[in-house]
Amino acid sequence: MNFTEEYAKRKDEFENYLHGFANEFLNYPKQLGDAVLYALTSGGKRLRPILFLETLRMFGGKVNAAAVNFALAIECIHTYSLIHDDLPCMDNDDLRRGKPTCHKKFGEANALLAGDALLNLAYELMLCAMAIGNKPENCLKAAACIASAAGGNGMVGGQTCDLSDSVTKESIDYIYSHKTGALIKAAVRAGAIMGGADESDLKRMDIFGENFGYCFQLKDDLLDKDTESAEKKTYLNLYGEDKTAAKLKEKTVEALKILQEIDTSEFLTELTANFMERME
Repeated sequence: MNFTEEYAKRKDEFENYLHGFANEFLNYPKQLGDAVLYALTSGGKRLRPILFLETLRMFGGKVNAAAVNFALAIECIHTYSLIHDDLPCMDNDDLRRGKPTCHKKFGEANALLAGDALLNLAYELMLCAMAIGNKPENCLKAAACIASAAGGNGMVGGQTCDLSDSVTKESIDYIYSHKTGALIKAAVRAGAIMGGADESDLKRMDIFGENFGYCFQLKDDLLDKDTESAEKKTYLNLYGEDKTAAKLKEKTVEALKILQEIDTSEFLTELTANFMERME
């Protein structure tokens, strides 16, 4: 089985968890439940929950009910952030993954509330994981890591910086490491915590997560170079295509170097190489 097939297998596994979880939204008011379900099931790479689950496996953890709760929580947070990013007061986007954005389909107020519901649902899922997991102290540490990444010191802080007028290397670095990279890094660290990694391995995975998150955004910039506005705050617009490609290669090498120190990192190694070479 090649990597594409392996990744599809992991993605299908997560989709099954997600669709099994969909009954949760039947208790919501219909317009809210429909908006949440639409946003959660509108496709995507499912990268963050897969990173979490694969890092957990890499350190010997089992994909039990508590782990699934965390994977779902991470995707809920990611989806909430996309709904809010698309709103008229933020990026004002009409399409997401080729489909109408949540606010275009359900209205701005319902989209806003759907994002709120997903963010709160993520914390509910992680708190419930503490009750059903074998090691509640690890669940607590993993939840704190994810919560920090989602807040003002993470995604929200990065989004705030993205709305400012400043376009410098420092502001681009901050946006990439917080708006994009914070939840990716947290997914990796939380997976390592839940898998039982020691402090030295946690430090290694933090470095991996930081580099992977930065690489991921650089690659997105290169893929979107013909469609993104020249006003958008990107490394590409600041430095040009050649320097962006060189930075991508540099950060990818750094990420792969960390994984070489861990014997069980074959899948994450292939994932890293493939994602930085992807064409879409």
